[in-house]
Amino acid sequence: MTYHETIIDLIYKILKEGEEYLKNIDKGNAYDKIIRNYHQFNSDGDKCYRNKKSRTYYKFSENAWTANKKDWYYEHLIPVKLIKEKLFVLIENKQVSKEKIYQILDETEFVVITKKEAKKVDSFHKSDIPKDGRSRLEVAGIKVHSESENNDLGTIKIKAFANKS
Repeated sequence: MTYHETIIDLIYKILKEGEEYLKNIDKGNAYDKIIRNYHQFNSDGDKCYRNKKSRTYYKFSENAWTANKKDWYYEHLIPVKLIKEKLFVLIENKQVSKEKIYQILDETEFVVITKKEAKKVDSFHKSDIPKDGRSRLEVAGIKVHSESENNDLGTIKIKAFANKS
């Protein structure tokens, strides 16, 4: 089982327990941590978060590209609050499956920006996304550095989820 499959499996088990169970585990930050950790590893299972592999696998803002690592901030393009809401809807609609969880988690990614840029993003869209289809970064006037614009974690293989949900 891969790291990503394990994270999806954990979320699946939480959601299958139902709304009350989810609300209990969501009281602290355990559920947030599980969701946030999904994007910390590439498709080969290598940790990319807060290490030298970040430059290979994550997109960077122009400012973060040249900034000191201590000034980096890992921002989800879609806020975790919205990811959690989409996952909750799976319970409401009785559609909890590992493949649907994967699809929701795969809609977003980390972009490395500076801490100053993170405050700017939060001033426009802290827990929502623009209604006009632009990204939160675009609204905040943050551009992705050209050397990182094609970076990604790789294709997460979900074949293991077929017939297992």
